[in-house]
Amino acid sequence: MANDHDVLIVGSGAAGGMAAWNLTRKGAKVLVLEAGERFDPASFWSHVKPWEARERRRQGEEPPAFEELPLRESPYQTLEGHSFLLRRVWGVGGKTNIWGRVSLRYGDVNFSEPAIDGWEIPWPVTYDQIAPYYDNVEKLIGVCGGDDDSRFLPGSKHHLPAPNQRCGEVLLIKGAEKAGYGVVRGRRAVLTREHRGRAPCHYCGACGRGCDIGAFFNSPDYLLADAMATGRLELRENSIVSHVLCDEEGMASGVRYFDRLSGEDRTVAAKRVVMAASAVDSTRILLNSKSSAHPNGIGNGSDVIGRYLCEQFRFHVYAFAPQLYGRAASNDDGISGGHIYIPRFEGPEQERDYLRGFGIQLWGIGCGNNAGFAKRMEGFGAGFKDAVRRSYPALIQMHPYGEVLPYRHNRVSVEGTPPDRFGVPTLRIEYRLGENERRMIPRMYDVVEEILHSMRAEPLPYQRGELDELGAAIHEHGTCRMGEDPKRSALNGFMQMHEVPNLFVVDGSAFPTPTEKNPTLSILAFAWRSTDFLADQMRTGEV
Repeated sequence: MANDHDVLIVGSGAAGGMAAWNLTRKGAKVLVLEAGERFDPASFWSHVKPWEARERRRQGEEPPAFEELPLRESPYQTLEGHSFLLRRVWGVGGKTNIWGRVSLRYGDVNFSEPAIDGWEIPWPVTYDQIAPYYDNVEKLIGVCGGDDDSRFLPGSKHHLPAPNQRCGEVLLIKGAEKAGYGVVRGRRAVLTREHRGRAPCHYCGACGRGCDIGAFFNSPDYLLADAMATGRLELRENSIVSHVLCDEEGMASGVRYFDRLSGEDRTVAAKRVVMAASAVDSTRILLNSKSSAHPNGIGNGSDVIGRYLCEQFRFHVYAFAPQLYGRAASNDDGISGGHIYIPRFEGPEQERDYLRGFGIQLWGIGCGNNAGFAKRMEGFGAGFKDAVRRSYPALIQMHPYGEVLPYRHNRVSVEGTPPDRFGVPTLRIEYRLGENERRMIPRMYDVVEEILHSMRAEPLPYQRGELDELGAAIHEHGTCRMGEDPKRSALNGFMQMHEVPNLFVVDGSAFPTPTEKNPTLSILAFAWRSTDFLADQMRTGEV
């Protein structure tokens, strides 16, 4: 078990890619183990139209199966009656190949709120400490957006130009502001102009199928390629990590993994280990890493690893702006998703019957690549078709995201679960909302209805209180959280394990709360900060 790498990283997505990029540029020799393979951008169906896709499927072709591999290799369980939609991508770059690109800074209100309202542990980091890393990430990857700045959504002087607003977005801004709710330009990791030698987006609107020109941030193009160019990165594909190994003193000494293609059981030594396999998969590995030194899973003497799983809940309301009925269809693809956003507007000092808050995303406005809304419309025959055509340019969609509090009973577990094909226990996800979230839901619907009424929009039928399947936001956090108290957290503020100092966890599992915002920009910023600290610790010989 040779030990010729300075750092071993598990995972190559946003967190793992950033860790590899930063450590190699600082001179470290890095090994990255990735469970899947590279995705070939030439194989993406980025510009395949729906009618072309139907024909290609008839001929036996299929687009890249981004999410198929983990479901096949490592299925998961949920509690009966409590479903949870877990979406994972095993492959070089992970979910950054197909992510939504929403890039929102957390603000001090997000970091300080647990200390103010007393629910669970506070973040061990302030906005002032992480703000320079937000700056660095935005300059590195390119984030478009406006110059809006507020306590709920900090601004940036590094944003690329925001894309133009669609007609429906202009109307929605007027309606929201009339109702008393501020609207800002969306912040997205999409290049709206040439940036660091990369071509800008050409507004095909197909980001969810992978970008074949690399006009939005993804780990392979923006991080791993640079790390590889240093000559100090080795990337091993098809390497499914099952355990972090430890020595007699309980320190991390390497990992055990399986070659996905041959099934061979392998180990590799490491002086330092960085977990970046995404919140749920990193947690599974840590919990399975039991030894005499760590009988409850490595670094889990506090019994917090696996617990406090939290992300956002959301719902969707569809409506039509009557001012746009019957207008000519236009190309509203844009950068895919919303060009505007309604940030959170309620703070901890305001009198409410719930804690934390919500923001509203606004994707799917205007002419899209299908008319899926028609399934919600009444009618039949030629009249129905005419109504669909008349409504097509007028579509408005609102998607509120609410923060779920961290609850100890919401967890990832491996106890009593069936093994995968390598004999390693798989996942069970135990997750349900609490009374706080149930009190927030009516307020979220109230705000949506106020805005739609203000703009005189005509909603499609919906049921107040309905929610998307839990997990659909794809923003898992909390299962290996950082904090100042080792009895209540697994990591310190630099994402270093309290109990195992040469083991770091830099993905979303380290976040004590999910906030109401998308986490990828913050994952990148925190991973950069963590690996700066790790490099300093290596230089001084402390790890």
